Amino acid sequence: MTDEITDRELIRRIAREDREAFRLFYDRHAGRLLAYIRMLAREREAAEDLAQEVLLSVWRKAPSYRPDRGDVPAWLYTIARNKLVDLWRRRSARADEDGAVDLTRFESDEPGADGRVAALSVRQALGALKAEQRQALELAYFGGLTYEETAERLDLPLGTLKSRIRAGLAILRDVLTEPGPAVPAGTPTEAPAP
Repeated sequence: MTDEITDRELIRRIAREDREAFRLFYDRHAGRLLAYIRMLAREREAAEDLAQEVLLSVWRKAPSYRPDRGDVPAWLYTIARNKLVDLWRRRSARADEDGAVDLTRFESDEPGADGRVAALSVRQALGALKAEQRQALELAYFGGLTYEETAERLDLPLGTLKSRIRAGLAILRDVLTEPGPAVPAGTPTEAPAP
């Protein structure tokens, strides 16, 4: 029954402060969101805090969700990306001067294979991209640069950069959602108190 409720419907209900809708949304997305953030943040405690911040933002920002700008998972992961960029900036993380990003840093410090599998999945998915799409995504998403900084680094108009990123994200979404990754063991199932 809960699989029949679309993400958009859940967001509409969350915008009306429906706690049950938020619980369903949390159950549906929290595991993958936490795995994604852990893979990029590399610190368990920081990842858990960021995941909570992202989900709290969903509760607060649900009324501002606009379906014409993308689907709900894209909106959710954009919020996560922005929180990660804020974290990286606070830590003064910078991309290498030549723009290369070391993907080995995405391997998990966690015991077990979940982090390594996720890192391998990301590497494989990035391999499906054109070189210019990959470079734009690596700098903007994994390098912690803003779109403006990335466009400047690549000497591109901002619109061209955004088109490359949008096309690359569409490819990544297709590659990474066939079949969807399993929710990691130990993922919290209780909805946070908004």
